[in-house]
Amino acid sequence: MSLFLLLAVSGCVLCRAVPAAQDITVIPSIEGDWWTVAHNPDVGAYTRDGQQPVDFAVWQAADGTWQLWSCIRFTNVPGHTRLFYRWEGKNLTDTDWAPKGIAMEADPALGEPLGGLQAPHVVRWNGLYHMVYGDWEHMCFATSEDGKQFTRRILSNGTTGVFTEGPGQNTRDPVLLHTQAKWHVYYTAFPRGKGYVFCRTSADLRDWSDSMVVAYGGRAGNNPFSCECPHAVETAPGLYHLFRTQAYGEHAQTSVYQSHNPFNFGIDDDDSFVCTLPVAAPEVILHEGHYYIAALLPGLQGIQIAELSFQPRMAVPVFDFDSSEARALWRVLEGNLAQPFTTSARSNFCPPMQHFIGTAESPGDSHAHDEFMAVLESPEFVIEDDFYTVIASGGLDEERTYVALVDAEKGGILWKTTGNGSNHFGNVRVQWSQFNGKRVRVRVVDQSDAPWGHINFGGLYALRPIQ
Repeated sequence: MSLFLLLAVSGCVLCRAVPAAQDITVIPSIEGDWWTVAHNPDVGAYTRDGQQPVDFAVWQAADGTWQLWSCIRFTNVPGHTRLFYRWEGKNLTDTDWAPKGIAMEADPALGEPLGGLQAPHVVRWNGLYHMVYGDWEHMCFATSEDGKQFTRRILSNGTTGVFTEGPGQNTRDPVLLHTQAKWHVYYTAFPRGKGYVFCRTSADLRDWSDSMVVAYGGRAGNNPFSCECPHAVETAPGLYHLFRTQAYGEHAQTSVYQSHNPFNFGIDDDDSFVCTLPVAAPEVILHEGHYYIAALLPGLQGIQIAELSFQPRMAVPVFDFDSSEARALWRVLEGNLAQPFTTSARSNFCPPMQHFIGTAESPGDSHAHDEFMAVLESPEFVIEDDFYTVIASGGLDEERTYVALVDAEKGGILWKTTGNGSNHFGNVRVQWSQFNGKRVRVRVVDQSDAPWGHINFGGLYALRPIQ
């Protein structure tokens, strides 16, 4: 069965947190070794110790050569210290592309803050190359016939700034994606000191809609730099992956999200979270049917490329809650909850199986009983997969209402999550490769009798490659 057909099957299942045999998670995986295509350049009189190539774009020009433009920061350029430098390669898989010099500097006469150029991105459409870039405050556009020499688009007011999230919000790091018959531009900014991923749409790359928030918070955080370099890709028809970077350098981290909705990759939740990759400022390139990923070198002294694959994985239940024998293996360690497993329809739970654990449920009762408390543990099992999905909902008290993975031998907590402030089950995708081979249990904890002092657990699913 093709990846598209599998995704179509998963998309038609309604009101289930994880369909027991049909949920598909597509996980990006870096394949093989990296090759370096660009090094920290000589920018002439602007060269300074400590300068760094950072956010960049890679594309194929009209003559077949590969172009790379990177923002070089911490140079001797006045103002915000940044400019665009370019390299050229004959083949995408070649190392050490030829340095071609400074490509663009900010133009204050056009309203661009001095030294403020950030993060270009280039697409080819209707016979022209279109570049979108940040000038520190705005998104700006330029066009080219050959994919090498670009001309800024100057507006009727004599400036290049097309839109912004507001003064001082550092609107930056755009990527263009054409889907659903429109162009979508994703970018980041930090209004009120919080990092968001925004999106706007356009039919013609000239007139743009108002902005909407499409990703924020969750495990990746909400600090001003938690949504760096958002990069969106349509990996199958109607399936989208968003890459957002939290850290540069030796401890680089990019969080990856999956969604069937290009306008929602998780707003302060992790339902769409897939995995993290140890890279910064990634750009995904599709060439001759193969995916590649470009990213910064760990030392921030250049740019590297590797092959990339997107691997579909099926959700396989670790526990069969609809089996009375399997439910009997769970133990109530403490508390006054007489019936830990329930088929309650009191609320809009939408569990993946008929039975689930609900610590506020009483058989046949239409009311929540937050006075019930309990600590339950699963039978022992071994972590054998890299990725899992935890199905949970309920209270948000991380000290008293949570689901935990515990060491079966030592009893210590290895990982935990709370509910989601709702009874509707949500997905928490986790990467547990560091626990491979370890004997563990799942612990469900409700030690609260406050309002929303309960936890619901709908199961644990291993995400396994589709054979």
